[in-house]
Amino acid sequence: MLALLAAPAALAQLEPGALPALESGDLLFKGAETGAGTRIAAGWSLGDKRWGHVGIVADGGQSVIHADTGEPGEVGAVRKVALVDFLADVETLGVYEIRLTGEAREKYVAFAESAVGLPFDHGFSIRTENSLYCSELVWRAMSAGLGEDAVPEKSARLGRTYVSVSDLSDHPLLRESATVTEGRVASLAK
Repeated sequence: MLALLAAPAALAQLEPGALPALESGDLLFKGAETGAGTRIAAGWSLGDKRWGHVGIVADGGQSVIHADTGEPGEVGAVRKVALVDFLADVETLGVYEIRLTGEAREKYVAFAESAVGLPFDHGFSIRTENSLYCSELVWRAMSAGLGEDAVPEKSARLGRTYVSVSDLSDHPLLRESATVTEGRVASLAK
């Protein structure tokens, strides 16, 4: 029975040391296969459907800031977690560099840091600023860095406008630098 509760071997292979060097502000995209929530988020993406969750690297690669629904019975929130904890359930990970520098990058990271503790936005509404879902957190942080709406053309479906995970992964300010699958890193050409 204990073996059934243990993480699959592939998950144990995705260790922080296997990742390329990370800088504060880089984005980590969890594969859509990570869980039910990531599959749903990927399904709502109108572009790249490989990814279902995103977090912002902080503390020079030691931690990740992300909006998390929480475990069953928990209240979701924007959390800052150790990188190893963010990777605990990941089989496939996309590592993206963000092309923000200087003051713009500082404002972007500062916004993410200031959002820690806000509740998770279970309504997935971009009209509210006091609760955030994962891709909304990144969009608002990018917008803070740029001083303007970072995703003026947002996804829309069933009468709802939202920032999807693919609105970010397909964004011109981002560059996918590596994909990590089952502990193997595939660096992408620069």
